[in-house]
Amino acid sequence: MKALILTVCVYILVPTIARSQVKNDFQGAIKKLPTETQIPLHFQKFEYQASNTSIDQRNILQRHAGLAFLSSAILPGTAQAANGKWVRAGAYFATEVFSILYYIDRNNTAKRQERNYQKMANSQWSVVAYAQWLVGYYDNNAGISNPRIDELRNMVAGQDPNYGNTQADWSVVDIRLLQQIEKETPLVCGTCSPGNFSHTLPAYGSQQYYELISKYYQFEAGWADFYQQNVAQNNPNYNYQYDLNGSFASPLFIEGANDAKAFNNNYRRAGNILNLLVINHVVSAIDGLFTVKLNNSRLEARTDLLGAETFSVILHF
Repeated sequence: MKALILTVCVYILVPTIARSQVKNDFQGAIKKLPTETQIPLHFQKFEYQASNTSIDQRNILQRHAGLAFLSSAILPGTAQAANGKWVRAGAYFATEVFSILYYIDRNNTAKRQERNYQKMANSQWSVVAYAQWLVGYYDNNAGISNPRIDELRNMVAGQDPNYGNTQADWSVVDIRLLQQIEKETPLVCGTCSPGNFSHTLPAYGSQQYYELISKYYQFEAGWADFYQQNVAQNNPNYNYQYDLNGSFASPLFIEGANDAKAFNNNYRRAGNILNLLVINHVVSAIDGLFTVKLNNSRLEARTDLLGAETFSVILHF
């Protein structure tokens, strides 16, 4: 009986002791691994880095196309500069500066030339001399007459043109009478077509007055050198016919014509450069408008493409 009890105890205890020994020997050496492990991986080099300057923080001329248009319309190149388009901004600004300086230069030059011309005309062209020539024109060309020519003759008879102060001569001649006779005076030049004088003398000091006396040969008789050589001396070689092609044009008439041409050309150049100035404003404004619209479109495209700033990859083992 004792032998049987001892045998049962050994059978029960030996496996338990063996199992405990194995467990003690490998305690901490063997760990149970999970059946599934999730490891997040971060790829820094693929991570989208947000800009330090957001859309809302940009310059107002970079965000609003309408304001960019207005800005460049007022001062060309400002919208381009605000958006970093420095070459175009410089081109618009340089054109603006050049145009303004050129306009001021040409306009001032034209005004100076015009004043000099007027000063010369005021001392070298006389309405009395012209009226005396017109009387001689009727006296020396048979077949023409005017009922009021004697009235004009009496006005200027015995009068010497005051070339030192030609403005004073206008107190001698009735300009309305003179103009009426001019309108009724026929052309006599040998090759002229039937008709009357094409122009009448404008009032003293007007822009047309200074323009016409050095532009049309009809008025060459008022210049001092022409009057002195032909009218004052009653030159027998002068036939008092209408000068259709400038055959009798005097040096003073030609000088006045050249002076008038010079200042008119400079006024014309100043006017043309103003057109360039306007074009520069318009083109710069349109360019600024589309520059901002294009930049905003590109920024929106980038934002849509890279809207997520981070992402992760999960590997399953």
